[in-house]
Amino acid sequence: MLIGGYMLVEIVGGLVSGSLALLADAAHMFTDAGAIALALFAMWMSTRPASVERTFGYHRTEILAALANALSLWLIAGWIFFEAYHRFSEPPEVQGPLMLIVGGIGLLVNIAVVFILHRSAEHSINVEAAFWHVVADLMGSVGVIVSGVLVTVFGWWIADPILSVLIGLLILASSWSLVQKVFQVLLQATPDRLDMYEVCSRLESTPGVTLIHDVHAWTVTSGYEVLTAHVLLDPALPGDQVDSVLRRLRRIASEDFEIRHITLQVEQSVDGCTEDHHVGHLEAVQRTGGRRLLPF
Repeated sequence: MLIGGYMLVEIVGGLVSGSLALLADAAHMFTDAGAIALALFAMWMSTRPASVERTFGYHRTEILAALANALSLWLIAGWIFFEAYHRFSEPPEVQGPLMLIVGGIGLLVNIAVVFILHRSAEHSINVEAAFWHVVADLMGSVGVIVSGVLVTVFGWWIADPILSVLIGLLILASSWSLVQKVFQVLLQATPDRLDMYEVCSRLESTPGVTLIHDVHAWTVTSGYEVLTAHVLLDPALPGDQVDSVLRRLRRIASEDFEIRHITLQVEQSVDGCTEDHHVGHLEAVQRTGGRRLLPF
């Protein structure tokens, strides 16, 4: 309601004052509302149960929503650059005082919405995408105020397209880290917080375990990480102790590294095993003189 109501105020204010900065901020406000609605829809979808067709359920919907929101930020920045380009040659006359009033109200609205979203954004890429939409809009409101001051005090009408370009650049900069996070998830990259050398070292230190190989770790959605691995057991390990070793390995992965989904394949020989992806943490530590390498 806050965003929708203020968006209409900015549209009217932008048309009356002739300010591109206000219209750009209004367009961004529109996508803010869409971003939050999409984030809420994705959160609802992620609660739907898993099925035979979708064994991980709809958790990845949140990542797709975050990607859509991030790319929409880039489209907004492109539109701002396009409009500003045409205004540099013939800067239109704009009404600075009206820009100041509307921009000031917008700043207060955006601060309130940022405060509401901030805590949830720390735990969800999906909410973080909506959060950065609003942060970029907050920066836009600051740009509108600065532009309004320059127009009112000095009559610098060209300040309006210049500040609009700066708003566009800030939008691109603020969304870049978000886009990187989304693509990391979609490419099933190892989660940044996991040091796979340490994970494998802890698992291999378990009595009865000879080798951990074919290790894969990735993120389904925020807070939902997956680990799969082949576990080569000591051939001398009694059969009745295999389950105990597996429970210990799962406990290490879930409790010490907070991995939610763990799949371990037990082997007592590497014969016939075509998977040879081994983290090689022991060799890596030896090559670096005991220093741990950066996680990958």
